[in-house]
Amino acid sequence: MNEIAKNLREGVYNANPVGASHALAQLSGEYAFICGQLEEILSSKPAVWNELRKDVKSDTACERVWQNTLKGIDETGLRLRLKAMDKMSSALKSLINLATGELRNLSN
Repeated sequence: MNEIAKNLREGVYNANPVGASHALAQLSGEYAFICGQLEEILSSKPAVWNELRKDVKSDTACERVWQNTLKGIDETGLRLRLKAMDKMSSALKSLINLATGELRNLSN
């Protein structure tokens, strides 16, 4: 993921739609993997959250306590990674679509 972000920043994929396609495929696989990790965390969250809720006065306070647990920290990190991956996927798709449009214009 870091390599893809670096290549996007440096414009490596601007003239390389094949590379952009490969990066998009790799990013999609990583996205699915991270979603699986997030699913594991979220499936255990209700039970943990209910236990934490007994010791605090509000849902907001409970959520803050959850966010300071290891799973809460992991949840936040995974969500941020997914958001970054969404942005990178969008950029790669735009570059691929641009190259496709240019190819169509050349063939006309």
